[in-house]
Amino acid sequence: MFSKIVELYRALNFPKVEGNKFSFDGAIDQSIVSLVEEVDELASHFGSFSHKEIYRLHLDAEFNLPASELGRFYQNFAEFLLFTPTLNFGGISEEFYICDIDYYSKDVTIPDVMRKLSTLCRFIRAISKLAVQNSFQIENTSRDNRLVFVVAADGKSPAKTLLIDVKVTEELLEFCLPHIKFLESLLSENRKNDVHVEERLSIMRLAIADVLNSVVGEVERFQHLVKNWGDVLSKYHHNFLAFIHQYSFEKVRKEIATTEIEHATKLSAVLGDISGKLLALPVSLAAVILLRKANSNEEFVIGFIGLACVSLIFFGILINQWLQVRRLRGSFDVIFSQYDVSKFPLKLSKPIISARRNANIQYIALVITFSFFGILALLPLGGAIYVLNDRSQLRLSEICVLIANQLP
Repeated sequence: MFSKIVELYRALNFPKVEGNKFSFDGAIDQSIVSLVEEVDELASHFGSFSHKEIYRLHLDAEFNLPASELGRFYQNFAEFLLFTPTLNFGGISEEFYICDIDYYSKDVTIPDVMRKLSTLCRFIRAISKLAVQNSFQIENTSRDNRLVFVVAADGKSPAKTLLIDVKVTEELLEFCLPHIKFLESLLSENRKNDVHVEERLSIMRLAIADVLNSVVGEVERFQHLVKNWGDVLSKYHHNFLAFIHQYSFEKVRKEIATTEIEHATKLSAVLGDISGKLLALPVSLAAVILLRKANSNEEFVIGFIGLACVSLIFFGILINQWLQVRRLRGSFDVIFSQYDVSKFPLKLSKPIISARRNANIQYIALVITFSFFGILALLPLGGAIYVLNDRSQLRLSEICVLIANQLP
């Protein structure tokens, strides 16, 4: 494919490229003859011979070079920067050849200037992802890579938006861009749940905006950012330390302990709200005995309805209180689900694990307690039904005896 064209160009001793084509007139060997034939059989979008004549290991040919995303020749590195717009988005083409430095994109040996360009492209991709907005979000276009950063309000002046127009130039390759891997790791999806990642990213954005605040011109801002990346990192480091000093793990531990105590207190209050009402259950159970001693049907019906109402009321109260327990449990899970203890220091992870364990124990105890109270609440109704069944059986036997006495 395109590699064959590069191989042929090198085999012909780097003929001069003019107008996106090169010419050759000279002696060749059999290996080059085979290579010429291979190139001639490639699809036209990989280039084509406008003239080719081979006679007794002598080649007279003119080859039209490809100029697409499938492969392209550049006479020099400056031309490569000028005609590769994807560089402004941090993307380097997969298939290209630069004549003046004899570099093919698939070569194992990479020139120093291409290493620097690769580093700059990594930097561009990282800050494009870090920006508050980029050109895709603003204009939905890929013509230019324009980034948005915001200077925070300081009490004297309001917040200000800074636009950065990313343009790759050869001059920018001379500047050092340290700790790009650190910036990439902050933006990694694998770290999005880590402690203070969002705060770190916000601090980095503010550091970039502060460094660029005094620079006028969108293109100049990008150049200034590359040249002063070390200042951005220093400002970030200083601001992050200031943030960390204001953040205390002891404070978080106290907040976790407070949440745990409040959760336990509210669960206990739920049980306390019904404990007084449940004390009436033994009295209702005693009413089952009175129901059995009812002398008339009216007394029995009134007693039966009373016991049924007591059971249903108590059972309804229990269901309502249990739903309250479930809501409290849900709020507790929401609060603690945001903490990934595997990524927290031991000083903070231990109280979180302990709080979850204690909450689970209390929840299991409440399940057992409410199950017992539910059975107890239904006992008066069960006793009344038992007495009703026993009374019905008695009445039925009396009727049978009466009928038997009437028989001759």
